[in-house]
Amino acid sequence: MRPLAGSTAQAAVGDVIGVGPLVRARVSATTAHLLVAGAILPMVAVTVWLALTSEHLARPVAAASYWAFLTAASMGIGLYWWMRRPASRFGPLLIAFGILAWVVSWQAANSPLAFAIGVLAEAPAFLLTFYLFLAFPMGRLEPRAARWLMGALWLVVVAFFLPWALFSPVIAGAGPLTRCAPACPENVLQVASAPTVVEVAGKAETYALLAITVAVLVVYLARLRTASRPQRRSLAAVAVTSLLLLPVYFVYNFATWILKLEPATLDTLAWAVVVTRALLPLGFLLALLQAERFAARALRTLLELLAARPTPERWRDKIASVLDDRSLRLAYHDPATGRFREPDGAELTPPPAAASLAWVPVDRDGRPVAAMVLDETLAEDPELVHAAASATLLAVENGHLEGELLASRARILQAGDAERRRIERDLHDSAQQRLVALRIHLTLTGEQLDRSEERAMLERLGAEVDDAIDELRTIAHGIYPHLLSGGVGAALAEVARRSAMPVSVQDAGIGRHPEAVEMTIYFCCLECLQNAAKHAGAGAAVTIRLSEADGHVCFCVDDDGAGFDPGAVERGAGLTNLADRVAAVGGTLRIDAVPGRGTRITGNLPA
Repeated sequence: MRPLAGSTAQAAVGDVIGVGPLVRARVSATTAHLLVAGAILPMVAVTVWLALTSEHLARPVAAASYWAFLTAASMGIGLYWWMRRPASRFGPLLIAFGILAWVVSWQAANSPLAFAIGVLAEAPAFLLTFYLFLAFPMGRLEPRAARWLMGALWLVVVAFFLPWALFSPVIAGAGPLTRCAPACPENVLQVASAPTVVEVAGKAETYALLAITVAVLVVYLARLRTASRPQRRSLAAVAVTSLLLLPVYFVYNFATWILKLEPATLDTLAWAVVVTRALLPLGFLLALLQAERFAARALRTLLELLAARPTPERWRDKIASVLDDRSLRLAYHDPATGRFREPDGAELTPPPAAASLAWVPVDRDGRPVAAMVLDETLAEDPELVHAAASATLLAVENGHLEGELLASRARILQAGDAERRRIERDLHDSAQQRLVALRIHLTLTGEQLDRSEERAMLERLGAEVDDAIDELRTIAHGIYPHLLSGGVGAALAEVARRSAMPVSVQDAGIGRHPEAVEMTIYFCCLECLQNAAKHAGAGAAVTIRLSEADGHVCFCVDDDGAGFDPGAVERGAGLTNLADRVAAVGGTLRIDAVPGRGTRITGNLPA
C-alpha cells in the first residue's frame, strides 16, 4: 500500500536512471528549488560562452542555441514538475537530464579534458533518456521487461562505449552540432591504440542500440494500450512529442550503418534527431499541463453533480468513473467511532503493503473527513485525485453526503425500532395473554381442589407463572419503552428502580425532545447499564446524568467499577451499537476509562 504523498521536507536530487542515488542533497525542498532556479542562468551563460569561443565547432551559434535550450528547458520544466508534484521523481530526473545536457555542451570547450568529459557525458544522458521513457509516469521501471532493457543499456555502455572512448585517438559526439572543423581536440583519455577493438565496439554498439530502441518502443506502446485512461492521457502526450526521438534515432542510425545512404540524406536525418531531442522535455511539460487541465474539468463535473444531491453510492460511482478505477472504495469518517464507513456500513481500513493500492485520506485542518482506496498508479496523477478529494470534502462539509449518511443510519434505526414495536405487540397479544389465561385457570383449578397438598402445588405453579409474566413484561418494556411517554428522565428513573445494581439518575430538567433523540438516550443508557453490570465488578454503582445546553442534549453514564484501557480493548457489539445510535442522530460519543478507576460514557446529541 502506498499513501498518496504530498510535499516532502527532504528532496533527493540526482537519483538518475533508477540504479540508486548518485547525488543526494538533504536540504529543504524550498532551498533546493531556489538552488536549481538560480543555477539555470549561469549554466546557460557558460554553455553559450563555450560554444561561441570554440575553436573547433563547425556551427557554434546553432550549437550554443541547442545546448542552451536543452539545458534551460529540461531544468526549468523539471523544476516546475518538482514544485507541482513534490512526491514524483520526474522533477529531479528532468533536472538531472538538464545538468547532463550542460555537461555534454562541454564538447565546445577548447580544453581537451573538458571536451572528452563532454563526449563521455553522452552515455549517461542517453541512458537517462531511455529511463525517462520506461519509467514514465510511475517513476520506476515497470514492467519487468523495462528493467531488463535498462540492464542491457548499461551492458552496452560498459562493453562497447567505454572501449571506443579509451582506445580511439580522436573521439567526438554524434550529430551535426558536434562536428569539428578541421579536427577535434586530441583524446586525453586514450590508454592505448586498438583500431580493431574500436571498429568492433562501434558496430556492436550500433546494432545493440538499434535493437534496444525497437524494444523500448514496443514496451512503451504495450503500456499505452493497457494503461488506465488517466495514465493513457499522460503516455500519449509524451508519445506524440518526446518519444518521437526514438523512431527518428532508429531511422538515422539504420540509414547510416545498414543502408549507408547518401551524406545529404543522412545530414537531414541528423538534423531530425536534433529537433526531436529538443522536444524531449516539452513532452513531459505537455503531460503535466494536460493532467492539470483534465483535473480542473473533472472537478467542475463533480461540483455540478453536487447540485443534484447525490447519494453516497452514486457519488462513489462518479468518483470511480472520473478516476477510471472501478475498484475504488470511498468511506466517510464516523466521529463517534473514529472509523471510516462505506455507504453500506462496511468499515474501510488501509490496505496491506503488498496490495498495489493507495490510501488517500481526505482531511480538513487535520480533522479526518473521508478516505479512498484506489489503484496505486493513480498516485502518479495527484491533480486528478486531489480534485476528487476536494469535491468530496466540499460535499461532506456542506452536508450533501453527510445528510444522506445520517438519514441512512436513521432509517436503519427506525426500522429496528418499528421491529421492536411489532415484537412487543406480538408478546403482549400472544405469549403474555396466554400466560395470564393460564394463571387464571390455575387459580380456578386450585379453588376446586380439596387436598391442601394439591392446592399448595398449584399455588407454587401459579407463583412461577407470575414470575414469568413479570419477566415477559420487563422484556417487552425493554424492547419498546412505553415509559418514554413521561420523558426520558422518568423512564430512566424507572429503570434505575428495577436495576439489580445501585443506579442514580440526575436529571437537570432536559424536558421533552423528538422521539429519535429520546429513544437514542434511553437505549444508550440501557446499553451502558448492561455493560456496567457485566464488566464493572461487584459493588459498583452507576450514576446517569442528563443535561441540556446550547441546543444539545447530553447524557453521561458514570460507574466506579473496574474500568478498562480503551486503547487495548477491541470494541464489542455494545460499544459499536452505542456509537452507531449516537451517530445516526448526528451526535458524538466519548469513552473515558482508566483501569481501576471506572468508566464514563458521554453522548452529545443535537436537540
